[in-house]
Amino acid sequence: MKRVFTAIVLCSCLLLSLISSYSAAQETKITLLQDQIALLYPQEVRFSQVLTDAYSHTKNNVYSLGIALLAPDKQHLIDSKKHVILSKLRSINTPDASNLATQLESLPFAYREHLETDPSKVRVNPKFDPMIKGEYWLSLPKRPDHITLIDPSTNRNVKVALKTDNNLKDYLAELAGKHAYDSAWIIQANQDTYLATDIQWKDKLYFLSPGAIVFIGITNLPDQYSDLNADIARLLAFHLEL
Repeated sequence: MKRVFTAIVLCSCLLLSLISSYSAAQETKITLLQDQIALLYPQEVRFSQVLTDAYSHTKNNVYSLGIALLAPDKQHLIDSKKHVILSKLRSINTPDASNLATQLESLPFAYREHLETDPSKVRVNPKFDPMIKGEYWLSLPKRPDHITLIDPSTNRNVKVALKTDNNLKDYLAELAGKHAYDSAWIIQANQDTYLATDIQWKDKLYFLSPGAIVFIGITNLPDQYSDLNADIARLLAFHLEL
């Protein structure tokens, strides 16, 4: 009888231990990057709840387009992408390619989940409000007062002050001097990425969000690197604006 009782106790302790380990494994931890505060949840949690709690703890006047949910366990994907791009630029070995490699090496990149980050939209639309589980960092930056131009003709990126009602053509005219850019990649603050073409001739206006990046691609790329500019633009979508 004593042995049976002991076995029951041991089994109960093991079960409790397993339940405890399972619960701990399901804990969700969100660390606020700027404030170094950890939000802990016993299980998976709605993104809307994370945003509500994060806003209540941060000291920043948050720029919602720039909010980034960073996944440390996927960081290797971005590091690998950056490594491949830098290897290709070094292989091309032209002044433009070298300048661009220098600029990319100086920029911070982090794997960022592609999510709607406007709290009001997340709160009212279930498709924008996924369940979050695991461990993440959450960046809640202030509203930038600039856009960034990355041009391979120089080895330093240029920050340009935002101006009311300015569009892409206005900014490029201010920067270009005698040179007229005909195309450019636009990377908006929310990661939307697209190529603007025939900038000087089309009537279409491209407006830039605060913190947007304008990337001037390398011209006359070798055939085997024809997709390199697009790859760089997609990498720039993971630039972390702090």
